[in-house]
Amino acid sequence: MQERRQRPRGAGDPSRRGRSAFGRSARGGVGRACARRNFPENPGFISSEELVGLGGAHQGAGKLLGGPEALTSHLPTELDDSEAIRPQAALLEKHFLEGEKQPPSTGQGPFFYIGGTNGASIISSYCKSKGWRRIQDNRREDYKLKWCEVKCRDTYCNFREGKQLLYQLPNNKLLTTKIGLLSVLREHSRVLSKTSKPAPCAQSKVLKMEDFFPETYRLDIRDEREAFFTLFDETEMWICKPTASNQGKGIFLLRNQEEVTTLQAKTQSIEDDPIYRKMPFRAPQARVVQRYIKNPLLLDGKKFDVRSYLLIACAMPYMVFFGHGYARLTLGLYDPHSSDLSGHLTNQFMQKKSPLYVLLKEDTVWSMEHLNRYINDKFHKTKGLPRDWVFTTFTKRMQQIMAHCFLAVKAKLECKLGYFDLIGCDFLIDENFKVWLLEMNSNPALHTNCEVLKEVIPGVVMETLDLALETFQKSLRSEKMLPLLSQRRFVLLHNGETDLWPCLGGSRKVPRPPLPPLRPTCDAAPLEPPLLRATDRPGARRPAPHRGLGGGPGRPSSAHRRPRPPIPAPDGALSGGPEAQGGGQPRVGDEDRVRELSPGPAEEERKNAGHRGS
Repeated sequence: MQERRQRPRGAGDPSRRGRSAFGRSARGGVGRACARRNFPENPGFISSEELVGLGGAHQGAGKLLGGPEALTSHLPTELDDSEAIRPQAALLEKHFLEGEKQPPSTGQGPFFYIGGTNGASIISSYCKSKGWRRIQDNRREDYKLKWCEVKCRDTYCNFREGKQLLYQLPNNKLLTTKIGLLSVLREHSRVLSKTSKPAPCAQSKVLKMEDFFPETYRLDIRDEREAFFTLFDETEMWICKPTASNQGKGIFLLRNQEEVTTLQAKTQSIEDDPIYRKMPFRAPQARVVQRYIKNPLLLDGKKFDVRSYLLIACAMPYMVFFGHGYARLTLGLYDPHSSDLSGHLTNQFMQKKSPLYVLLKEDTVWSMEHLNRYINDKFHKTKGLPRDWVFTTFTKRMQQIMAHCFLAVKAKLECKLGYFDLIGCDFLIDENFKVWLLEMNSNPALHTNCEVLKEVIPGVVMETLDLALETFQKSLRSEKMLPLLSQRRFVLLHNGETDLWPCLGGSRKVPRPPLPPLRPTCDAAPLEPPLLRATDRPGARRPAPHRGLGGGPGRPSSAHRRPRPPIPAPDGALSGGPEAQGGGQPRVGDEDRVRELSPGPAEEERKNAGHRGS
């Protein structure tokens, strides 16, 4: 018992940041950098007990994660004799497996850091229930989980892939800024239009950008700006938004020619300013104008939209999920001619400005069950909608749109094992029951200031962390992702196991079981072309190859691993994963898959990163 309480060498000492017990070992003369890059620094990061955790998984989690046998059983058989071929690698791997048996010492890590207040109490309770300790120093690098509202360049530079979990993909702005989302959707549409057309019966299944995204123009591009100013007429209303802001900040409406003329003069004067021309980042012009949807569906006369979630639980391989959220309503009745923005924007930040908010705040948020009952009662018969339209047609449409947006940006995202992200997606339903994607938000609001949010948000956060932990551990051990024992309410949209499958301790890929061939049907979806690596992009740096143990090539980093050609899925999953989804959850059909997008130039930087969530 005394030995078990001893602190593992090199673990949990903040004064030795980034140092590994392997780095100080004299076994084989292994260098510190090699150990840090290839093997977990703190054995026992995720135990079977931790997976169950607060609101954790079902029984059987211990069997899923197991002990050293669970690790070695998923390695290729040709690695069994690696100790004779690569003695140093085998020695380190043996050290890692032995360390897996030792729980963290009392009073030591694992450590977690939370930056900001958005959802902090829920995240902290979750981590502490696993015996993790919270640290307050943002500069410490010995954390196992870091959840920050504001992204910091140093955090990503010092991130240790395969050893740490880090919230927010570094370039999620491609989805979560207005210009970023607009640009990737446009490029994806161009790619789809140039690729070979699918069979006639499946052609209608491919989403078109104009069918779910309102007409939008960029004000920082002269040609687009002039095109908007030319087509504007006073019979239509437009809304002007900053590209990287949220909570309704900087938004205004354009309803008459006088307002448009004022905007035109302002943008032109700024562009003609010689000082502005020298600015490396043209923040004043980072705006879009979007056609305002004037005929929204109303709930008891009030405007509303629906907040749903896109969860990227794992980025290596991609494991992407859809999650239900809640409906957000305005306090007052909808008047399209009103100049009060709180009647046009439904987010809580805008509604809190009303003196009636304290008394009526419970009326500004509906659960999805409440929304479904309302639609059934009011429109099931009068509009001829199917029963439970919210949980059938509407949910499937949101999933299709989210999957389309993810595939549009998938080849551009920076992915490493340990990155995960939760993105808030806002949808509007018009009076014809057409579904529109308004925007996507990084760091979505996780506050629980009303009863519905108290029921929804903790479950979203805890399942997000459960899925991030389980997929991280399975990827680290080269295990199959499905079934996921921690999956409860989130629905799988994309299983990237066929895109890429990294293997611990080398560049070999774990062989995948052969899939039954697809029957040639008219509904078969087109295959996705292989991913392009980050280093294949024009002008991208190509890092020097990593020198592995003994001076030979080591395990390639995430940017160097060669992707596995995609395999069509026989089970109807959008992702093409080989297994059926656990839990009996509905999944997006195969017919909704679209072709992959080739990488392009990065978009503008987010100018207002320090927000609290939207």
